[in-house]
Amino acid sequence: MAYTVLLPKGDLLPRILTGLVTVPAVIFLIFQDPIYFKMLGVFATFGLLREWSRLSFGESYHWMNSICLLAILVAFVPVLHMGSIAIILAGCSWLYYLNIFRMKKFTIVSAGYVYISFAMSIIIHIMPKIGGSYFILLVLALVWCVDTGAFLIGKTIGGPKLAPRISPGKTWAGFFGGIFFGLTGVWLSTKVMGLKVSNSFWIFCTAAVFLAHGGDLLESWCKRYFKVKDSGSFLPGHGGLLDRLDSLLAVSFAAALLWYFCG
Repeated sequence: MAYTVLLPKGDLLPRILTGLVTVPAVIFLIFQDPIYFKMLGVFATFGLLREWSRLSFGESYHWMNSICLLAILVAFVPVLHMGSIAIILAGCSWLYYLNIFRMKKFTIVSAGYVYISFAMSIIIHIMPKIGGSYFILLVLALVWCVDTGAFLIGKTIGGPKLAPRISPGKTWAGFFGGIFFGLTGVWLSTKVMGLKVSNSFWIFCTAAVFLAHGGDLLESWCKRYFKVKDSGSFLPGHGGLLDRLDSLLAVSFAAALLWYFCG
């Protein structure tokens, strides 16, 4: 969910067109048979793990993609989804055996695989149990509104940088703009859809807007560590799937806590 204070004009049109195509498509799939949402999650997971492999290794070590695919297929069965984490860890252990990384880089690479796998398992298996399609839509609306608010306010106002060493383009104005847009967007969505939500849901939303920014900064830190600009080029004007779903991955952990304590 990366946003910048100054975005090249040439990237703005593809960014808008991609959003106009993908957002309605995702909303449509959410309200169809649950199997379609799971299939979407499976494809997204493989794309995310493949991007993380390329981010970590460049064009080498394609066998990690096969391990990721096997883990995803296992994760597709709810009672076995923890087994997918074990498969990912086995792949990371093999990386350690090959001794191709120093300990710090090995830890970061392994943590990335586990982080993405856990988050997508929550999105695919747990989030639908909390409030069905409407809850998923509200979470996506929150993430999209945080992204939009951060981009618009950050680009318009500019000002002091949020974390210049991690992501020089992010500003405090964009940070607070994202929070305001996120909470306001979810509130308006509940009114438009006529949904009654609990106090625990608003506690979740309050935590989620901060996690959304945190997920964005985390991905920015990883790209800076690996010295790359974008995680991929899958989405024109937006970069890769990691660039688009970094905030959702972080927010998923708040959703898991909501399900654990209030589900």
